[in-house]
Amino acid sequence: MITTLLFDMDGLIFDTESVYKKSWQYAASEQGLDLNDEFYQNFLGVQDPQCEAMMQDRFGEALDLPHFREVRDNHFHESREQGIDYKQGFADLFKALKERKLRCALVTSSHLPDVKHNFLGSDYLSQFDLVITAEDVDNGKPAPDCYLMACEKLGVQPSECLVLEDSNNGVRSGLAAGCQVTMIPDMLPPAEELVDKVILNNSLLDVVGLLES
Repeated sequence: MITTLLFDMDGLIFDTESVYKKSWQYAASEQGLDLNDEFYQNFLGVQDPQCEAMMQDRFGEALDLPHFREVRDNHFHESREQGIDYKQGFADLFKALKERKLRCALVTSSHLPDVKHNFLGSDYLSQFDLVITAEDVDNGKPAPDCYLMACEKLGVQPSECLVLEDSNNGVRSGLAAGCQVTMIPDMLPPAEELVDKVILNNSLLDVVGLLES
């Protein structure tokens, strides 16, 4: 029985992943580096420091990381000021879980200031029972730490929690924590080894049906 929904944010609630990718690739190209789509897929659902470490391993001394960060962050913030859309079905799902008096938490690899910015203009953020961000855990996804922390703080068993994720690393995190997991793919299809372990849905609207089953 599902009592609690644990939401990822980027690529699940907000259509941010495409914006992130453009900013990372723009900053790389500015230094003459090729951060192609295939390599960028390794970054999905992973905290920035881990992604930056992967870039350093790939590009070595050719990467000026402090300058890269500055260009990337400026590009992203300028792009975000144009507005980022909610993904299809979020409003309907959030309404449905509140009507059923289910608990919910936001569990994201993003930092708190970015979370607050994304939710500006709505009261959704205040309606989550718990918010866990990159500042709260030492080991980001695919480690299970963030979802285990959510279960502990909410006082629920992982088995009664439904994790909602768009990335393979996020799915791995939820499964490792012992939660039920549904994947709504954004930029990547589910990894082959995960297909039989998760519930696949096309949008958050489809998840409403899981609450009724």
